[in-house]
Parts: sequence; C-alpha cells; structure tokens
Amino acid sequence: MYLTQYLLLCIVLLLGLGAVIAFTLFVVKPMQTRWAVNSARKIVAAGKASSDWHFRNVYRMLATAHDDLEAARLWQQLDRMK
Repeated sequence: MYLTQYLLLCIVLLLGLGAVIAFTLFVVKPMQTRWAVNSARKIVAAGKASSDWHFRNVYRMLATAHDDLEAARLWQQLDRMK
C-alpha cells in the first residue's frame, strides 16, 4: 500500500517538475527576450546604458536568444558599443 502511494507521489512530483521546466522555457524565456530587445532598442537609441549591470544583463540575454533576427541585430550593435 505504501509503495503505491510513494510511486504516485513520485509521478506527481515529476509531472510538476516537468510543468515548471516547460513554463520556464516557453513563457519566461520569451518574455525575457522581449524585455531585452526593448531595452536594447533604448540603449542603442540613447548611445549608452543607464548602468553597466543593465548593459551586461541585456547583452547576455540577447546573446542567448534563439531564432530572433532582431535580437541578433541588436546584439551586434551592442557588441560594437562595448
């Protein structure tokens, strides 16, 4: 009886972990990329970032963005500003 309950608990925990990972990959990461693109546009337009931390954070997020041509173009512009 306890083994069945333990196995069900393990299955539920693994499904929960999978849901958290999927949410992070398919919701949080694209939102971070959009935020980084918007921030990079402002940095490029102004010619400088508000702080070094902000610049590095946006730079890193754009560098890790996948399948986004605008992010790649903005990353190259930030790389030249660096």
